[in-house]
Amino acid sequence: MHKKPLISILTPVYNQERFIEQTIRSVLGQTYRNWEWLIIDDGSTDRTREIILSFQDKRIRYTHQEHKGIQHLAKTYKRAFSFCNGIYIAMLDGDDYWPDYKLEVQNRGFDKPDIVLSYGECTVVNHHNKKIASMSIPEDVNIARNDPIGSALHKFIPERFCFIHTSTVMLKKQALINIGGFIEAEGLFHDFPTWVRLSIEGKFSVFPVCLGYWRRHISSSTFEADPERLFDSGIDFLQDFVLMYEKKLQSLGLFYDIEILKKHWEEFRREHFRYLPYNRAMLMLRLGLFKDAKAEFKKFKESNPSAKTELIYALINVSHALKTDVVNPIAEFKSKF
Repeated sequence: MHKKPLISILTPVYNQERFIEQTIRSVLGQTYRNWEWLIIDDGSTDRTREIILSFQDKRIRYTHQEHKGIQHLAKTYKRAFSFCNGIYIAMLDGDDYWPDYKLEVQNRGFDKPDIVLSYGECTVVNHHNKKIASMSIPEDVNIARNDPIGSALHKFIPERFCFIHTSTVMLKKQALINIGGFIEAEGLFHDFPTWVRLSIEGKFSVFPVCLGYWRRHISSSTFEADPERLFDSGIDFLQDFVLMYEKKLQSLGLFYDIEILKKHWEEFRREHFRYLPYNRAMLMLRLGLFKDAKAEFKKFKESNPSAKTELIYALINVSHALKTDVVNPIAEFKSKF
């Protein structure tokens, strides 16, 4: 019988005693059994280490390092990658988890030699595992599959938008070796720069099913990150990328005018930060952070006065009083009609 390929799973973790057990059980429960798991503990000071070591499975390899922080997440991923023996690489953040079919389904995504990356839909959950949102696959099939090669850049570059969530991704190890491993870009995490770089190397395999659960909570790295620095670092990376790979991009039929892109990014930046307090307030409501949601939406209301914003603010006050989100359910009901 043909042996199934080994899949290497990479997980950097820091102070996730609340969620790491569920993360571990979601891997141990995979129907696909031929995997190894490299967990890099970034200097946790809580019970994370104790919980991980309580699971006696030879496929789990635990390593501890001095705390480097999320600003060096790409380096931590590179370190984990250096220990890999698998043909494919899967990634799982220490507070996320997988459906039990994840690896079994995704292992089939590399049936063609030009596939370098596989991903799927992502379900966003809160600290109680309740679904609060989802990340869908782009409607444009060419962008979703990066077919022809470079098509994903039509969304990555002008919109500075990462539609691929880390915990749904599986990579071909050789493709990652070919680009020098996970891409390090100042001010960014490992994911967006690596997906962008891989988008000029090969096509993507896409599965229209949930391949990962992304947990949003107040202590997550995305809440701790400076949104302005993160956004601007993404623009700096994209500008450098376009200039560095200009000839490669042109060979793929992609032509970018940096000055036009700069003007577009500046307009996009203004719009992004105009609505950032609104979007953060809606997320905080979903997470049950009613006082914070009220304070965040007040910022948006003050710079965008209207009868509609006053109505939403009133509903946020009702949510605060009832300790129940009434705003998002109303918005979702409206969108259906």
